[in-house]
Parts: sequence; C-alpha cells; structure tokens
Amino acid sequence: MIAYFDSSSIVKWFFDESNADLSRSLKDEADIVLTSLLSYPEVLSAFNRAWRDGSCSKSDIDLVRTEFLRIWNDFRWIKVSERLIYNTGSLILRHGLRGYDAVHLASALTVREAGDDINLFFSCFDRVLNRAAKEEGLWVHKSFE
Repeated sequence: MIAYFDSSSIVKWFFDESNADLSRSLKDEADIVLTSLLSYPEVLSAFNRAWRDGSCSKSDIDLVRTEFLRIWNDFRWIKVSERLIYNTGSLILRHGLRGYDAVHLASALTVREAGDDINLFFSCFDRVLNRAAKEEGLWVHKSFE
C-alpha cells in the first residue's frame, strides 16, 4: 500500500492523542510512505507549539524532534513545484480548502497521476480535507469521510 501523510497525521506518530493509533498502524502497514516537503516545517512547528503550550517537557520534545529528524529521510518526498502550486488553485475553489491543505492534496494527486494503477491512501484528520481527498478519488480514513 502507498500512503500519503499530511503533517497532522505525522505528528500523531509522536504523541498519544486522538487517532494516533490509526495513523501509526497505517504507517506500519504502508509499503511506501509519502509526504510533501512542506511537512518538514509544519511538523517541527507543531512540536514547538506542544513545548510552548506546556504539553511536553523540553527533554521530551527534544527526543521527539530527534526521532522525527531520524526518520525524515525514510519518506518519499513530494517537492513543491510551480505546477503543483498552480494545481492548488482549483482545489481551493472546488473544495474550500486552506492553502497548505491544498498543497498536501495536490501533492497526493501528483503521485496518483504518475500511474493509473496507484491506489493511494490519504491520511489526515481534518474533515474538510478528507472530504476533498475522497471526492478527488483518494482512499481516506473511514471515520473521517
């Protein structure tokens, strides 16, 4: 299975929060794990917010950050290109997406366009983005359809 993870889904690998087990099990089942290069600053920013708002100690967040940086190279990254950015415009208008959410969806759709037989799972935990992904023909978590 090929799975695309947006940054919110990646963050769940590191914290015990709602749907973390769902995201982790999908990662473990996936043969190929994809994300946008955009996830790098988004995930690190989420870690920093968790520390600033007191959800994690400094030592815990340092461990989480170190582990994320260790596995970052295991991802297959979708680069943010001019074409991909232009593709976000129609997704934003059609589905009412926020900017970076549209980048994640456009990234996943770029992968799907690379081959007709690619069955791509889109992992995220935002209802609007999941609905858009499903309408675009991607597989999503059933509880977020």
